[in-house]
Amino acid sequence: MRRALSRIALLVVLLAPCAPLGAQVVKPDSAALDSIARAKSAADTLSTTDQLIKASGLIHIQLAPLPLIGAGALLAEGGRQVFSRDSIDWVASQTVGDLLALVPGVYLQRGGGFGRPEMPTYRGRGAGSVEFVLDGMPYRPVGHDTLAVDASLFSLGLLDRVEVEPSPSRLVVKLWTRRHDRQAPRTKVGLSAGDRSIAQYFASFERRYPNGWGTSLAADYFGINAPQGGTGASHVTNAFLQLGYLPTAHFGVQGQLMVQATSRDLFLADGTETLDTLTDALKGTRTDGQIRASWHADPSGLGSRVDLIAGRTTWSGDTVSRTIGSLGVIAGYRRPTWSAELTTWHQSQWTSLDSRLALGWSPVGRLSGSVELVEQRHTGDRNSAWATARIGLRLPLGLVATGTMSDGHRVTIPSLLTDRVRGFTDYGASLGFAQRRIALDVGYVRNGAWQPVAFPEFRLVPQVGPQPLVEWASVHARLAPLGWLTLESRYDHPLNNYLPEGTPPHHAITTATINSRFLHNFPSGIFRMKLQGIMESWSPGVAGRDTSGTAIPLGGATYFRGIFQLQVGPFIAFYDRSNMRVSKAGYVPGYRLPSLMTRFGVRWEFDN
Repeated sequence: MRRALSRIALLVVLLAPCAPLGAQVVKPDSAALDSIARAKSAADTLSTTDQLIKASGLIHIQLAPLPLIGAGALLAEGGRQVFSRDSIDWVASQTVGDLLALVPGVYLQRGGGFGRPEMPTYRGRGAGSVEFVLDGMPYRPVGHDTLAVDASLFSLGLLDRVEVEPSPSRLVVKLWTRRHDRQAPRTKVGLSAGDRSIAQYFASFERRYPNGWGTSLAADYFGINAPQGGTGASHVTNAFLQLGYLPTAHFGVQGQLMVQATSRDLFLADGTETLDTLTDALKGTRTDGQIRASWHADPSGLGSRVDLIAGRTTWSGDTVSRTIGSLGVIAGYRRPTWSAELTTWHQSQWTSLDSRLALGWSPVGRLSGSVELVEQRHTGDRNSAWATARIGLRLPLGLVATGTMSDGHRVTIPSLLTDRVRGFTDYGASLGFAQRRIALDVGYVRNGAWQPVAFPEFRLVPQVGPQPLVEWASVHARLAPLGWLTLESRYDHPLNNYLPEGTPPHHAITTATINSRFLHNFPSGIFRMKLQGIMESWSPGVAGRDTSGTAIPLGGATYFRGIFQLQVGPFIAFYDRSNMRVSKAGYVPGYRLPSLMTRFGVRWEFDN
C-alpha cells in the first residue's frame, strides 16, 4: 500500500511540470499574451486572501443535514453514554473497542496488540452481548464474524457520534457517520506511525451546496507488520461515500456506501502451522450500502418523522460469500416532554422481522422514564420478545437515582442455528451525583442464569461455561482537585462469590489526566495540552473452557499506558505508549500484548 502511494506521489511530481514545459515551446504571439493576461487577471481576482475571506464567510452559513436516524426517542436519565466528535478526537482511543472499554461492565477481549481482534463482552455474556447499529441500520455479523462484530475494524475517523445504551444484560452501540452542516467545504487529514512499521493514513472531504446537494468522501488505511520471525500482520482499509439531496427543509434522500477490506495473516503461537494457531487468517471485503428517504415535519426535531431505508450488506472472502438485503421503516413523533418511535426491519437472512417500539416520557425536570418493546422472528422457527423499562429521578442534594429492568426471551445469536431461545429477567439500579470537582456513581445489576457463547476468533478458548444467577456491583468515581488535574476510576466485580467466565471477577480502569489550555498565555483557547496515564488491572479468573470442559485460567494483570496530545486550533498531534509495565499476561490466555508499543501521529481538520 505504501509502495503504491509512493509511486503515485513520484508520478505527480514528475508530471507536474509537464504543462508549463509544453507551454514554453509556443511562440509568444498575441493570443499567448492575451491568455497570460487573462490568467494573471484571474489570479489577481482569486487571490489567497480573497479565498480565505470567502471561506471564512461560508463557515458561518449553516445548512441543515438530514436528522440523525434512530436518535429521536427520549431515554430515561442515565440511559445512554455519548461520545461526540470532539470527545472521540480527544479521548485516548484508537478504535471503537477502546471506547467501549470505558463503559462499565465491558471487558474487551484483545487478541494481541494493534491490528488484532477486539471483542467486547458485557457482564460475562460473551458473543452477542453487544449489538451494533450503523446509521440507523442493524450492523449484523455476516461473514467470518457471524457470531459477533469485531470492534477494532471500524475507523473512528469516519464516525461523528457514538452512543452506548446499556441495559442489565445487553449493550446497544449506535454509530453515526460524519455529517457536514456548513456551506464551506470541510477537509480532514491524518497520519500515524509506530513500532512494527505501524502506518495509518486518513483523508476525508465533505461539501454542502445551497441547492440541497451534498457529498462526503473518506478513506482510512491501517497496517502493521508482524514482529521479526513472527506472525500476525494486519491491514484494514475503510472507505466511505455519501451523496444526499435535500430540496426542502422537510424532505431529503441520501445514499451511502461503506467498504471495509480486511487482510490478517495467520497468527501462530510459535511460528508453525500446527495446533498452536491462535487466530485463523482472514481476508475479505464487507460492503454496507443504504438508500434513505426522510421526511420530517419540523427541522427542529419536534413533530412527526418518517424514514424509509433499503440496505444491502455483502461479504466476499476466501471461504465465505454472503449477501443480506434489508428493508426498514422508522416512524417517530417527538414533543418536548414525550416521544414515540416505531422501528421495523426485514432482513433476507436469519432475522426476517425486527420490530421495536420505544416510548419516552419526562413530565417534569426531575423525573424521566422510557420503555422499549422488541419482537424478532428468526430462522428455524425461533423468536425473541422482550421489554426494557428505565426510570430516572433527580433527588435533592444533587443525587440521581436510576432503575432498569429487562424481561422476556431472546435468541442471542440468530446466525447460530443451534442457539435456542432463553428466557431472562434482569434488573439494575444506580445512585450517584456529579459536581464540578467530584462525582460518584454506585451501581447494582442482577442477571439471571445464561449460557454465554465464546468468540471463535480465539481458538484457545473454544467455549464458555453456563452462567448462574449473578449479582454485579460497579463504582465510578471522579475527582478534580484542580482545574487542570482529574483522577477517574471505574470498578466492576460480582457480589455473590461467583467466578465468572470470560471476564475477570475484579476489573478496574483508572486514569490520571493533566488537561490544560494555558488560558493565561493563550486567552483565545486555541491551545490545549493533555497528558494522561491509564492503568487497567484485574484479578485472576477463568477465561473459559477447553474442548474437554476443563476450566482455562485467566491470569491477573496490570497494564499501564501513557498518552500525550497537543492541540493548536484544528491541528492535533499525539504520542501513545502502551504496556509500559512490560506485562507478559494477556486479556485472553495465550494472546500476549507486545511490550512498550509506540504509536504517534497527527490529525488536522480545516474548512477550505
